[in-house]
Amino acid sequence: MILLYMIALSVVVAYFRGGRLKYYLDKPLKGIYLPIVAFALEAALEFGGKKLLAPMVILEYALLFAFIFLNWRIRAIRLVAVGVALNALVIFASGFRMPVTPVVFDPALSEFAERVRAGELIEYVLIGWDAPLWFLSDTIPITRIVPGIASIGDVVMAAGMFWLLQYLMAPPRKDAAKPQSV
Repeated sequence: MILLYMIALSVVVAYFRGGRLKYYLDKPLKGIYLPIVAFALEAALEFGGKKLLAPMVILEYALLFAFIFLNWRIRAIRLVAVGVALNALVIFASGFRMPVTPVVFDPALSEFAERVRAGELIEYVLIGWDAPLWFLSDTIPITRIVPGIASIGDVVMAAGMFWLLQYLMAPPRKDAAKPQSV
């Protein structure tokens, strides 16, 4: 959820800075369909069931890393890559599920915690503070606007997306025209 908020904020900030979505056409991303398919896979996890969880998560992250590889020339993508890698690390170490720390027992997140506990959200698993890599799990409560939770990887990825959109929406640079000799 934090990623969607950051993308929306970045578009607004870019417009205030003179950026426009049409400038994306000057420096388009390669393989833009890859993260779209990856996020569609994530949305479909609940339909795949536990048997398909591991293959779907592996495919999701393979698509994200392929997109990153194709666009590595853009510095902002490297920050996105760090966020994706942090999330992949903790998810792969936790049985292909995003671990959620006891912070979800905050009253604002009780519905989410109950859904995870009931097995309705198979892409999540509740862990304790003693779990390996717990500090990379969903441990940052975001309860002011819409109740939610984020990981360090989510925050880093969101910062990378903010930077990427600022770059993509920026007006083309006007190079100083040098007088040509005749």
